[in-house]
Amino acid sequence: MMESQQGSNGTSVPELLDVDRANGSRLYDYFLGGTSYLPVDREAGEEIARAAPHWALGARLARTFARRAVQTMAAAGVDQFLDLGSGIGAGGGSVHELARLANPDARAVYIHQEPIAYELGRELIGDDPYAAVLKLDIGDPDAVLNHPVTRGLIDFDRPVGVLVVGGFVFVPDEAGPAELLLRCREALAPGSCLALSQVSDDSAHAEISAELDWVRRRYASTQSPLYVRPRTEIASWFDGMELVDPGLVRYGRWRPEFPLTEAQLHCDFGYVGLARVV
Repeated sequence: MMESQQGSNGTSVPELLDVDRANGSRLYDYFLGGTSYLPVDREAGEEIARAAPHWALGARLARTFARRAVQTMAAAGVDQFLDLGSGIGAGGGSVHELARLANPDARAVYIHQEPIAYELGRELIGDDPYAAVLKLDIGDPDAVLNHPVTRGLIDFDRPVGVLVVGGFVFVPDEAGPAELLLRCREALAPGSCLALSQVSDDSAHAEISAELDWVRRRYASTQSPLYVRPRTEIASWFDGMELVDPGLVRYGRWRPEFPLTEAQLHCDFGYVGLARVV
């Protein structure tokens, strides 16, 4: 059924929004403690958290990686960012807010296709002249890279920090994530960086593998089926780039700020990595 409804933050939901099925982007926001989700997403999120508790933890670990990656890039002098579907606000600060701790003039363009995330992003950014959110498909790099707003805020002759944290888990194989990344890298100047996370199905723990199997079946009934990839494929996405230490590692193990808990160590749904264009 399609109808108007209230989002969790009280904003009006567009009439052409499918409110009967959960959405992967909104579920991610739910797991991060955000506000851009509907009741159907909350219900699905609660069910997933009960049946696969490490899945919600994995979402938070991926978001923590994104925060640390932005801080690392900003400390290296990167002051303009392109965030492909990682979310605004929830989970430890927005990209432009984190980057501005190192450079008050840092800029960011966020790409969201999900209507509620897009509208909430616009609301949170407000009239900030150095940040923008665009309603585009991350699977269409030419539309993203050549949009007038993108070109107006980001100078591709200088280093850019690109984040694809969780976005590719909803991009089908036929869309060609490797080709999409290659197109993005072709537009990036040396010194640019790519921060990426991706779910994989090669956990060392039977419990995690069982949880992932259940989660994949559950997401198959949502608007956003999951696409998992082997480590070899994920590693190939960084071909021609220089991986930053500690390389391509499990969730939570990328420069942790504190000793990892047993649950965090156990949560090995996928991989994260940061690489530099040389």
